[in-house]
Amino acid sequence: MRNGMAAAAAAGGALVVTVPVVSTPAASAVAEDTYLSAAAAETDDVRMIASIVPVTATHEPVPPELDVSDLVKAAGLYEEARELAERQAAANCDADLSDLGRVKPWVRSAARFLACLYDEPDLIGVAQRARASDHPRGLALDLMVRGEKGDRIAKCALANKDELGVDYVIWKQRVNYGDGWERMADRGGITENHYDHVHISFKRGAGAGGAPLVDRCS
Repeated sequence: MRNGMAAAAAAGGALVVTVPVVSTPAASAVAEDTYLSAAAAETDDVRMIASIVPVTATHEPVPPELDVSDLVKAAGLYEEARELAERQAAANCDADLSDLGRVKPWVRSAARFLACLYDEPDLIGVAQRARASDHPRGLALDLMVRGEKGDRIAKCALANKDELGVDYVIWKQRVNYGDGWERMADRGGITENHYDHVHISFKRGAGAGGAPLVDRCS
């Protein structure tokens, strides 16, 4: 047969006919669609698999936990340091020392330091006294105060004894050379017994050096 039979043979008593398969356009289109669908499915599978690959996350470091008590303590220390710096600066104010007379330079420096810290009380420097005194020689200072402020001035002067060149302090009928208060004899009056002023006598030479410290004073 033309365009139909390719071969014929007898095998085992049966006639076998081999016919070539001819692809029609419709069959080709179906086959192509099937291939494309399979390819698309395969591609979708690949995309799906790729989309679920985990991405490595970047972790920010966790800040350390802060103790509230530490913050409060730090704030308190800062405030104390600020107040101390302000007081130290205030100890060099432009106090009026014109009435001191020709006192020694270290006596004048001590007068400025104490006057600035304690609201600039009236000061007496060089003066004549009926009794033996360091005032005529410019080695004494009186700060005219009473009560609690006098307590603080006396304590401050003694706490900075070496820096200011202090020899001794008299206050409320007591004298202190740096090793404790000693009672004095009654001289007969408020002023004579030093209840209305703190008396400070100074050594003949300047102090040991270094600035007096306001943190020793209240």
